[in-house]
Amino acid sequence: MYNPWEAEIGYSQVVIAGNNVYLSGIASDKATLEEQVREIYTLIQNTLKDNNLGMESIVKQVIYTTDIEAFKKLGKVRKEKFKEGQYPSSTLVEVQRLYSPNHMIEIEVVAFKE
Repeated sequence: MYNPWEAEIGYSQVVIAGNNVYLSGIASDKATLEEQVREIYTLIQNTLKDNNLGMESIVKQVIYTTDIEAFKKLGKVRKEKFKEGQYPSSTLVEVQRLYSPNHMIEIEVVAFKE
């Protein structure tokens, strides 16, 4: 288990189905959107590492944010975690609210395990 919400709400942070590795949405309580994005990608990276994978294994990400315009300005932060030109398929969705009122962004990913 990666966080207490798994037991509290009843879900799995990581599910492996065949060669696909699904990471449930990851959020952060940091103060700014940029800090949240950085922490989330670090948590994603660490979770993948726990499963013998790297960021290059991500084939799809869905990003939920409460402020799409602010997030669009953080492209450089997102690009830092991926090799140039090897970005995953992405969907960006603006939502009214996430699980905690402090959360400004939540990212879920699908990775492929050879």
